[in-house]
Amino acid sequence: MAAALTVLLIGCLLQTALCGQFKTIIPETIEVLSGSCVTIPCSFDVETRFDSRLDGTCRAMWKYDEQTFMFDSSDLQSSAIQGELKGDLTRKDCSTTLNNMRPEHSKEYYLRVQCNNFRHSFLAQKLHISVTDVPPTPTLTPSTLKVEEGTSVSLKCSAPAPCLSHPPALTWSSSLGHIQESLQENQDRTKVRTSVLNFTASRLHHGKEISCTAVYNKLDGSSQSVSTSLTADISWSAQFMTFMPQTIEVLSGSCVTIPCSFDVEDKYESNVDETCKAVWKNYEGIVVFDSSNPQTRGHFTGNLKDRDCTTTLNNMRPENSNKYFFGLECDNSLKYDFKTRQVDILVKDDPPTPTLTPSTLKVEEGTSVSLKCSAPAPCLSHPPSLTWSSSLGHIWKSLQENLDGTKVQTSVLTFTASRLHHGKEISCTAVYNKQDGSSQSVGTGLTADVSWSAQFKTFMPQTIEVLSGSCVTIPCSFGVEDKYKSKVDETCKAMWKYDEETVVFDSRNPQTRGHLTGNLKNRDCTTTLNNMRPENSKKYFFRLECERVQYNFFQTQLHILVKDVPTTPTLTPSTLKVEEGTSVSLKCSAPAPCLSHPPALTWTSSLGHIQESLQENLDRTKVQTSVLTFTASHLHHGKKILCTAVYNKQDGSTQSVSTSLKVDISGMKQLF
Repeated sequence: MAAALTVLLIGCLLQTALCGQFKTIIPETIEVLSGSCVTIPCSFDVETRFDSRLDGTCRAMWKYDEQTFMFDSSDLQSSAIQGELKGDLTRKDCSTTLNNMRPEHSKEYYLRVQCNNFRHSFLAQKLHISVTDVPPTPTLTPSTLKVEEGTSVSLKCSAPAPCLSHPPALTWSSSLGHIQESLQENQDRTKVRTSVLNFTASRLHHGKEISCTAVYNKLDGSSQSVSTSLTADISWSAQFMTFMPQTIEVLSGSCVTIPCSFDVEDKYESNVDETCKAVWKNYEGIVVFDSSNPQTRGHFTGNLKDRDCTTTLNNMRPENSNKYFFGLECDNSLKYDFKTRQVDILVKDDPPTPTLTPSTLKVEEGTSVSLKCSAPAPCLSHPPSLTWSSSLGHIWKSLQENLDGTKVQTSVLTFTASRLHHGKEISCTAVYNKQDGSSQSVGTGLTADVSWSAQFKTFMPQTIEVLSGSCVTIPCSFGVEDKYKSKVDETCKAMWKYDEETVVFDSRNPQTRGHLTGNLKNRDCTTTLNNMRPENSKKYFFRLECERVQYNFFQTQLHILVKDVPTTPTLTPSTLKVEEGTSVSLKCSAPAPCLSHPPALTWTSSLGHIQESLQENLDRTKVQTSVLTFTASHLHHGKKILCTAVYNKQDGSTQSVSTSLKVDISGMKQLF
């Protein structure tokens, strides 16, 4: 049989008519970010007589020469690149995902299909995989924006998505209007993430930079981002009119910033000079703000010569709920009340509930998830601070602009869905700081619905750093094939090994150095190893041992690095340069590898409200965070703010490490 098959294949190579059907359909080139995965869209065809020989014995191999295979779907342990065959070879679908790609994997690959009664190397079509250290810059379409006021604008941001389980998350610098996202397919069946921003052009957008950022999450939980942008060029005709929101809701005791621009007829343009002042009146015509009077309840942040009448009114109360209009008064012939456009300010006793997008979460395990939490920021000097109940991964925060010029605070949480997230509530809380120093908070949440397929696989971090003398908690979950599910029972035990012979932990042996905190029947293999030392720095894998099933999960291994000094905490932002009166939020973060002894975080100066939490990273390791929120004052200028992480070891001793920044506070803006 083998000899006949060989003769037939050689004959096929010599006869074009026969060989015409031996082909693969794959892209010519795919670029992928180092540390991420690549999903190869692939299908193949064979001469009709071989169709019946494509059966359950077939396996897919990806090679770059005759001797070396980088991936073998039936021998993952020997594969140079770990991955998963996504397609069904019996249906001629050879789509494959290769994980944790590195620059040295940049090569030309071809497919080989090998079955009991059929084997063929598809040498005629090759795929060039290029692994780069930086992600590709997203594309803006159109690349320039020059339109008239009132024009409906659609901007499309596109970024390649070579790793389908971790597609890039796209965010806009300004939320000017409606955003529609989708994952689209190119002609060669590779994928691209797109985000379309639709808005109506206004003179308020003129000269502003609109940028789109693509955040790529790698398999180890880290991320890299890259942006592209354009500057809006908006033209308009001159007449007496103002541009501002119709309605703004504000929390009682807080301020409200009214985004405002105006225009005058051409013949009055030269009258708008340094003698002009901004006046705000309520519906009854009573003056509530005068930019020339320091006793009024607010401050002017715009520049009248630039046609910017943006104004902040302080300490709003429910009795201040009213309609307001802008007035321009100059020491010349120009004096005008812009009554045709008024803003309705509604002062509420309770803050607005933040919005979660999407509002529900139902995904498969391994899917890259992006949740966006948004809360109105009517008081620009005191925008709300957004925090997540669990920091499951990368958090991207920004202050964005709505279509009407009002601002919204956003926080995008990106993580990879795991079965351990199933049934958990993920919530976002908005903390609004009032001008008297008090605060009010409100939250919203959803319950994660995560499904998964049954196969032998573990889910755990790639690397954990731990302080010598401390413990390490390994977040771990696993899956088994359906036929073995009932065999995972009370007879099972968890073992951790770094080679075939050496057991470093056995959950049934009280003499081993740790304890199992997970429940094996729930596929949770989370384990704590105690009193780690530098000589314990190794790669470890999990072994499941039951009466009716035993398995070494070689495919995923955890590298534990034991250090003599603790990791320096991270300050976000790393520098602080703001105006006096600005609401500031500083976050100090320190890894918490030992859950029984997480680091204690302290600030040198308790300048305001402190909120602490133990959050979860993308790979389910933990991090201790402390958020310090205060209002910037000239008294803080030049001072050093320091955050110290104190790590308690298991023998009772401690080690501490600090990080700091120097405060740079500038004064308030002037009228001109």
